[in-house]
Amino acid sequence: MADGSVPVHEAVLRFSLFAALAVVLPGVALQRLARVRPDPALVLPAGALFCSVAYLLALASGQPIVFPLLTAAATAAAFAVPARRDLPAAPGPPLRGALAPFALLVALLAATQYRVNRVAPDGTFLVDVGEHQDTALHVGLAFELVAGYPPQVPGLAGVPLRYHVGAHLVRAAAVRWAGVHPYDLLSRLEITLWAAGLVLALRAAAHALALGPAAVALSGFLPLAADLSFLPGLLLGSTYWAFKLGDAFVEAVFYANSIAPAMMLVLAALVALARHDRGEGRGWLVLAGALAGGVAQFKVFTGAQLVLAAATAWALRRGKRLLALAVPAALAVLVLVLTSGGPGAAPPVVALEPLAPTNPAREAYGLGPASGLAFVVSGLAWIVLYLGLRVAGVPGAWRALRGVDHYTAHGARAGESAGETPAAVARAVAGALALWGWPLALLVSIRADPDVDESFYFLQASGLVLWLFAVPVIARAARGAAALAAVAAVVAFLPAAEFVLRKSVQAPVVVPASAVRAMAALREASCPGDVVLSRVRIAKVPLPVVLAGRRVALADYIGYWRQFTTLDALDARRALVKEFFQARDRAPAEAAAARLGAGYVYLQGAEAPVEATRALVPLFAEGGERVYRVDGAPAGSCGARRP
Repeated sequence: MADGSVPVHEAVLRFSLFAALAVVLPGVALQRLARVRPDPALVLPAGALFCSVAYLLALASGQPIVFPLLTAAATAAAFAVPARRDLPAAPGPPLRGALAPFALLVALLAATQYRVNRVAPDGTFLVDVGEHQDTALHVGLAFELVAGYPPQVPGLAGVPLRYHVGAHLVRAAAVRWAGVHPYDLLSRLEITLWAAGLVLALRAAAHALALGPAAVALSGFLPLAADLSFLPGLLLGSTYWAFKLGDAFVEAVFYANSIAPAMMLVLAALVALARHDRGEGRGWLVLAGALAGGVAQFKVFTGAQLVLAAATAWALRRGKRLLALAVPAALAVLVLVLTSGGPGAAPPVVALEPLAPTNPAREAYGLGPASGLAFVVSGLAWIVLYLGLRVAGVPGAWRALRGVDHYTAHGARAGESAGETPAAVARAVAGALALWGWPLALLVSIRADPDVDESFYFLQASGLVLWLFAVPVIARAARGAAALAAVAAVVAFLPAAEFVLRKSVQAPVVVPASAVRAMAALREASCPGDVVLSRVRIAKVPLPVVLAGRRVALADYIGYWRQFTTLDALDARRALVKEFFQARDRAPAEAAAARLGAGYVYLQGAEAPVEATRALVPLFAEGGERVYRVDGAPAGSCGARRP
C-alpha cells in the first residue's frame, strides 16, 4: 500500500472486494428496489451515494456495525428482489463501447498518478508535486472520518470541518473496512473507479438525451477534452495548459477532485429522468430525485448548479417532473450552505465580479493583471479560449433548453408524438447545465477563503456537458473529411496530452525512509484522534497526518485556512505552538501541550529547546527523525484507552 504495510496487489484485491460489496451490489439493489430495469451506467453513481449515506449513518450513530449491516442488506436485496422485465426499456449503449475510453484513461493514469504517493522499494515515500496540498487535506479527512464524526480540519486539530464529504465518506469507508490507505485510493484505486463511472455515465447520457451515435461513441473520451488554452500556452511558452483557464475536467479526473463523482451523479440523474420521460416507470423519477439530492454532498457547487439548471428548465417548461430534481437538490444545497465553514469563520462571500476569470488566467500565463480596455479585451479572449470547439454545442444546448431541436424542427420519429422530443425534460436540464456555468463564472465570484475564487467549478461542470452537445455537430462537420476530424481531435485533446507528457516525467518529492519509519512508530504508539505537535512550517505535506493518520495542532501546508477559521485564531494557535517548542522548562512545555490537547511530538533536523525539558518520552530516533510522547499523556493500547 501507500505506506508500505501490504503489497499493492493485496490493496487492489481489498478495494475490489469492498467496491463490489459496498458500491456495485447496492447500486444494483437500489434500482431493483425502485422497481425499474437496472441500467449499468447507474450502478456506480447509485452505489456511491448509498455507500456515502450508509457510512455517514454509521458515523453519526456511533455504531460502526451499521455500515456492514446496511451493506449486507443491500447486497441481499440485489439478489432477492427480482428485476422488472414487464416494463418497456430503451436499450442503452453497449458496454463494449466503454472499453476503449476506459482503457485509455487507465493507461494515462498509470503513466502519471499510479506511480506517486507511495513507498518506493528503498523505503522512501514519493510525494506527488501536483495537487499535493489538496491531496494531503483529503488524505487527512479520510482518516478523520475513520476516527469519528464530525471530522476535524486536518492540520487544525480541534476545529470541526463542515464540508461536502460525499466522496470522502466512500473513501473513509474503504479505509475503515478494507484497510486501504487514502493515498492508494486517491492516486490509484478510487480515481480508476470514478473514471469507469464517468465513462459509463457520459455514454448513457448521450444515448438517453438522443444526441446521436457520434456523441455516444465519443462521449467516453470527453473527460480528456479541453479548451484552446494551448494557443496562448504556445505563444507565451507556458506549461500545463489544461489548468490555465480553470475549466478542464482533466484536473478532476487525475487529481481525484470530488466534482468527478458529483458529475457522475448529475449525469445519472439525467439518464434516470430521461428514462422516466420515455415511460419506463415512476421508479426512475424516484432515482433521479435521490441522485440529484446526493450531488451537493459530493460537490456543493455542482449541486447548486443543478438546482439552477432544473429551475431554469422548469421556468420555461413548467414540468412537474423537474421538481423531483430541484427540490431534493435544493434542500441538500441549503443544508450544506447553512452548516459550512468553521467556528468564527466568515460565511462564503458571493460577489458580482464581471469577467472574474480574466486576471487569474492572465497571471496563470505569467502576465500581469489588466485593467480598463486591456481587461475587457482579455475577458473577451478568455470567453473564446474557454469555449473553443465547445462553441459548436451552444445552439444545440439552447434548443434543448427551449424544447426546440432537430426532432421538433424536422418532425418526430416513428412512434413518437409530434411536438414532444424524447426525454425533452431531461434534455432541457442538460441544456441549462451546459449554458449556465460560464456566464455564472464570468459574473460571480464565490470565496470561502478571500484568496480563492471557487466559481471555476461551474466552468468544469458546464464544459463537460457542453461537450456532449458539441460532439454531434463537430462529427457532422467532419464527416468524410479525415483531415478536419484529425484537426478537431488535436485541438480538443492537446492540453490533456501536454499535461500527461509533462506529468509522466515529473520527479516526485522524496521523503526519507527514516521519516517513513518514524511515522510507522508514531502510528504504532498512538491512536486515531491523538494530537501531534510538529513544526508549523513544512515543505510539502504534514507527515503525521498523511502517513500516520494522526491529528496535528497546526501545520501550514495549505494557503486557504480562512475557509475554516479566522486569522486571529490561527495566530493564537501559532503562538501557542511556538511557546511549546521554545519552552526550556518542563512545566510550561507540558502546559502548552495540554492546552493544545497534544500527546505526541514529531521533530526533524536541529534539536529544539523543549527536548531538554524532560517533558518528552523518546519513542523513535533515526537520521534526524524523532518521535516523542509527552510525559503524562495517555499510553497503552487504543482499546484500553477508550472510555
